[in-house]
Amino acid sequence: MLLAVLSDTHLGKTNSRFERIYDEFLAPADTVLHCGDIVSPSVLHHLMMHPDLKAVAGNMDSWTTREMLTDTISFEAEGFTIGAAHGWGSARGLAERVAAAFGPGYDLICFGHSHIFQHTVVNGVHVVNPGSACQSRSGPPSLAHITLERSEPIRVKKIELGT
Repeated sequence: MLLAVLSDTHLGKTNSRFERIYDEFLAPADTVLHCGDIVSPSVLHHLMMHPDLKAVAGNMDSWTTREMLTDTISFEAEGFTIGAAHGWGSARGLAERVAAAFGPGYDLICFGHSHIFQHTVVNGVHVVNPGSACQSRSGPPSLAHITLERSEPIRVKKIELGT
């Protein structure tokens, strides 16, 4: 199963670049997970074209967008327990803070907020920040493709999107 994870799009409306990202990297995925700061309802509605979209609210989302989302989600996929939140505060220690907020029992936790790609393991849990799909603070914009297969290790691949 392919899980496409993105965050921090920060778009007021969809544009041709975002539509290309959707078509090339999100539409083919089994599940799309957005970790907040979608910002506008029009971008959220575009993402809703995917038959299995999961998304959480971020600190920069409009009130209209926030009303359609929750702050955290948890779900199961291919026998893995997955959690997602946007994140908060400084980039330093962010992965550990988000993992601690979810507590034990997760295999994968995804978050955003820092606009910096990160894949680490905290207390045996894969913790992934896909970076920012549109406004990276470290290197090119990015998202993550995560392969989940029963009885196999979680595989995380950084997808650099260019400008």
